[in-house]
Amino acid sequence: MPAEAGADRLISIQSNVHVVESARLLYVRVPKAACSTMLWTMALMAGVGSDELAFSDGHYPTRPMTIHDTSIHPVPTIDLVSPDLRHEALTSPEWMRVAITRDPYARLYSAWESRILFASPGPWTGFPQPAIISVEGDIDVAASFQAFVETMEEHLGIWQADPHFAQQAYVMALDEIDFTDIVPTSKLGELFDRLSDRVGRPLHPQRHNEGLGLAYRDAFDEATARRCEAMFALDFDRLGYEHQDLSSGSGLRLSGPASRTVAMLQDRNRRIGDLSERLRQRA
Repeated sequence: MPAEAGADRLISIQSNVHVVESARLLYVRVPKAACSTMLWTMALMAGVGSDELAFSDGHYPTRPMTIHDTSIHPVPTIDLVSPDLRHEALTSPEWMRVAITRDPYARLYSAWESRILFASPGPWTGFPQPAIISVEGDIDVAASFQAFVETMEEHLGIWQADPHFAQQAYVMALDEIDFTDIVPTSKLGELFDRLSDRVGRPLHPQRHNEGLGLAYRDAFDEATARRCEAMFALDFDRLGYEHQDLSSGSGLRLSGPASRTVAMLQDRNRRIGDLSERLRQRA
């Protein structure tokens, strides 16, 4: 915990911090670290189900993903609450102040898969990046990911300006919030047991925005692992994640139906991006 415990030092991530007053819970979103699960959990705490969310014109490929639109989320962010509630949430020993983190290797691969391989609409589409590599109609996932990480390292200032590819320690404002709980995704179940006790009813985490289910280790080689460790050095150092030997990855290729499925996802996401942009232009 930072030295100035009990102080309000938050300045950088106001719109990423949700405040559940009834449960005395402050949650800081870390993209690609169970944030969809946590956003839905907070909505359920507020008594709002998936059929009750308002319409979102954002770049969201599925209805469950509209939970990321803070303009329709039923739980306010800390920039929208009263000064008294803000102070209480950030300083009171009665509050839980929570962030969920993820192994940096797995998080980087997941961000690449969902944002780049699937061609999800967003600012990253304009960032420097290599094309997806295909070999005789197969998508070479490992080679594509490794080429991306090399390019990301060359243009690190651009890529880490986006929270999906930024270091978690920065995204969660580690030095600005007196966290009571920094929870790795591997211990999410234990956190939900505690949250259930806190609200007096069972809360069951539901997974959203799931990927292809591929083993991220097989997408790495030794050089890619070293690049990841350099780009996310602060996360390894301050969040307790250890370096892994990923030199023996078996590689990943998608062929046949799997390759065609990814192509359909890419086309769908590009069309969603086009539609969303047209809606914004008409607004």
